[in-house]
Amino acid sequence: AIFDNAKESKSVVYEDAKLFDDNRHSDQQFAVTARYFHPKLTAKVKSDDIQKYSTSSKVDLVDTLNIDDKSSAPELIFSYRNMKLDYIHFSTDGSANLSDEPIKVNDYEFNGNAKTDLDFDYLKFDVTNPLYHAPNFHVDWSYGITAMHWKAKVKGDATVRKSGQVAYNEHRSESVDFTAPIPMIGFKASASLGSNLSAHASIAGLPLGSYGHIFDSELGLSYFPADNVDIQAGYRIIDLKVDHDDDYGQFKLDGPWAGVRVWF
Repeated sequence: AIFDNAKESKSVVYEDAKLFDDNRHSDQQFAVTARYFHPKLTAKVKSDDIQKYSTSSKVDLVDTLNIDDKSSAPELIFSYRNMKLDYIHFSTDGSANLSDEPIKVNDYEFNGNAKTDLDFDYLKFDVTNPLYHAPNFHVDWSYGITAMHWKAKVKGDATVRKSGQVAYNEHRSESVDFTAPIPMIGFKASASLGSNLSAHASIAGLPLGSYGHIFDSELGLSYFPADNVDIQAGYRIIDLKVDHDDDYGQFKLDGPWAGVRVWF
């Protein structure tokens, strides 16, 4: 009877502990997560490659180029033990008439009808380590690296100027892109809310002082209908800001997400 009670107690502990990523069965160390992320976009840039033509100031890509600021962003996460690789792709477009507010892209002044395609790829790799673990509450810290790439392609009526005078007009397609690998440090707290429900909150990033910042934070809930499957939902914010000399860039995605994780 004592042995049976011990087995029963151990089973109860596991029912709570299985909600945490690092306490699953030893043969369930690999996981794949598919998410649907539906963020709102904030994007403002200024550089030698793209700026407002008349004032040489920053360009609000959403307002100036009439870009759709809401779009789906498929996300895939691959986890093995305490390592995780997270990939997000966000794509949107827009059309605008720039006759009242021309912009300069590379060496061309776009001052008529223009169509813009915007793509953003986000790849994050991190390694998680325990900081404080109690039976129903975990705090972990992580380190890793994030690579981001965004590309804006503008197609439309453009003017080429030489010595301040109009040289010729033509229909052009010009692209501006930006790639940055950035190291990140983060923290995550997880709490069991019962035998098949858990909650988590995480933040990772790197403050860059007067040069800007990068932060990736989220809140989420996980429901476990089976030992090797959980259904997830939450809210995420990815915020990048770079401000150096005459160059400025702000790119932010924030919105709800939902997904399914399967352990193997």
